[in-house]
Amino acid sequence: MSSVPEKDWKLFRKLQTELTAKACELVFKQVDILAKNRVGEEHQSYLELYHLIQAEDANIAEMFNNPTRNNVLLKIISLKKFGVLSSEQLQMFSAETQDRVSSILELKC
Repeated sequence: MSSVPEKDWKLFRKLQTELTAKACELVFKQVDILAKNRVGEEHQSYLELYHLIQAEDANIAEMFNNPTRNNVLLKIISLKKFGVLSSEQLQMFSAETQDRVSSILELKC
């Protein structure tokens, strides 16, 4: 995977804390739903929570682990795919990066 322009790499690094917080908040919302619906189903709810955390941990890793300029395009694609990166935030990146992200996401649909 080829790298993105330097300004896009810097923008990703600048947004990383905000995006991580949003990703975590989305997980907490799912946990809240599980917690509210667990009455009488504690063990089943625990198993669902365990699987949710495992799946979301893999998603968090895909979005944030070991970002480099050479793999940041994949990180941006994952952030958009999982609903963490907003359309407005994507528009902050270069037209080249936006086009590449959109093209790849369209191929996956």
